[in-house]
Amino acid sequence: MKAITKNEIAQAGVGTLIIFIAMVLVAAVAAAVLIQTSGVMQSKSTTTTKEAAAAVAENIVVEAVEGVPTTGGGSLTALNITIRLAAGGTDVDLGKVLVKVQSQNFNYSNLTNPTGNVFSVYALRSDAGTLASGATGTSYLLSPTLQAGALARLDITVPSGLTLAQKKPMTIALTPEKGATYNLPLVLPAIPNGTSVSIYP
Repeated sequence: MKAITKNEIAQAGVGTLIIFIAMVLVAAVAAAVLIQTSGVMQSKSTTTTKEAAAAVAENIVVEAVEGVPTTGGGSLTALNITIRLAAGGTDVDLGKVLVKVQSQNFNYSNLTNPTGNVFSVYALRSDAGTLASGATGTSYLLSPTLQAGALARLDITVPSGLTLAQKKPMTIALTPEKGATYNLPLVLPAIPNGTSVSIYP
């Protein structure tokens, strides 16, 4: 009768298989976590990139600046700033734009003849009537939004504390709610007596 011998090689193989399966499961879980984390980080980085680009990009471009001379000339009583949307820019709520002339800040007002440190928005050209809802293209706007293809004019009455004299430097800064501040350094030309004088370009 053939003798039966004891063989423990099979037991060692089962242990190795269990360890291998455990390693595969751990690797699968780790891979799933890494893939999920990379997806979340990619989404956040894309959002952050868009927000950063919007924060540093200029949304407003100044097309022209005109001034209204005082009686006899020599200085200005009002400024008319024509603006448009920058290439690739997003819509700008002009009601939340801060205009700075020299050291004076001006906020939006819907008055036809604004006084003090305020400005009004006048629609020169709107794209399919979308410059402002509920407003015509020839009136001061109550809810002004600057969109692609539109032109708007910011009308500022120069307050008594601000002197804009001829041959003197002047800086205009437009800060929208989103986007970088648009700075326009100027030197005022000779200001004769008249209805208006071109300052820029």
